[in-house]
Amino acid sequence: MTTEPGPITLVSHLDDEVERGPLERRGTLTFLSGSQVGAMYVLDAPHTLIGRGTSADIVINDDSISRNHASLHREGARYELEDFGSTNGTYVDGNRVSGRIALHDGARVRIGACMLRFALQDALEAEAARRVYEMSVRDALTGAYNRRHFDERIASEIAFAQRHGTPLCVILCDIDHFKQVNDRLGHQAGDAVLRRVAAVLHGAVRTEDVFARYGGEEFAVIARGIDIAGARAFAERMRQLLENSVVTWQGARVPVTISLGIAHDRASGPFADAAGMVAAADAALYEAKRGGRNRSQLAGSPGRYRGVETELAVAPASIKAERRERPWERSTAPTAPTAIEGEPSARFETHRN
Repeated sequence: MTTEPGPITLVSHLDDEVERGPLERRGTLTFLSGSQVGAMYVLDAPHTLIGRGTSADIVINDDSISRNHASLHREGARYELEDFGSTNGTYVDGNRVSGRIALHDGARVRIGACMLRFALQDALEAEAARRVYEMSVRDALTGAYNRRHFDERIASEIAFAQRHGTPLCVILCDIDHFKQVNDRLGHQAGDAVLRRVAAVLHGAVRTEDVFARYGGEEFAVIARGIDIAGARAFAERMRQLLENSVVTWQGARVPVTISLGIAHDRASGPFADAAGMVAAADAALYEAKRGGRNRSQLAGSPGRYRGVETELAVAPASIKAERRERPWERSTAPTAPTAIEGEPSARFETHRN
């Protein structure tokens, strides 16, 4: 009797660390609610400060969180949580923390209005959780944050700026004549240009800024705490960095420039919501395009700008085509920017402490 050959089984080997047996389990905190939902932090340090202040190890931008809210202490395999007299308290499994309390695997931790889960995970489990989170917030092609993450962050950033009276700006960046790159060199070249532009712009932003892919060839930056002059200088720095960078495809140099629109809440606002701020930046971007491209434009009073459809109606035909034919965002997965080649309900106080 003749048997048909079946599928070939490939011989594989696990990493040495896995083959040795159980891995060391380390404490992790995963956000179950709030603007960072899904984000996970590995608790390696002896002490981990949690709070709203910039000096915290885990920064939570939420007004229900005190600047120095709580701290996690690690002693070997034991983890303890301590509240620092916060306004809205710290809870473990529904019980308010007074002094220090030991954490168990699976404990539910509420810090202000944010719910988190404490877990003991080995390196493989922690890495898997990190990758799942990155896939949910990153653009697959460029490694920048995706549109959904941008929309979530801009709403919370505007609310924060209005409550605390801090300056905020949004910068929209659009690659000039990108359609010509795709038409002349092909979509693979276009993808290479997008990756390179993302790498250059990502290198120009601060750690606290949000850099995202907003649409097909359009990127966005949310920058907190810089004045109008600083916002204009920031946009110009990004423009010049890209203008001076080298982008090549199959050995040939591809000239790439960007146009930028800036909306600043002290020059263009105040804005009632995120849509208004983005619309002002988008209108300023149109002006930069009409002004010759490869330039930045600061939005003025929100009342001076007409709707998008009106703007398109009066824009030159080349700009209409360039703006209307942009593809929108693709599905997301983690890729780093590279060069071309059950708690009780509660009311929370907001504060400045």
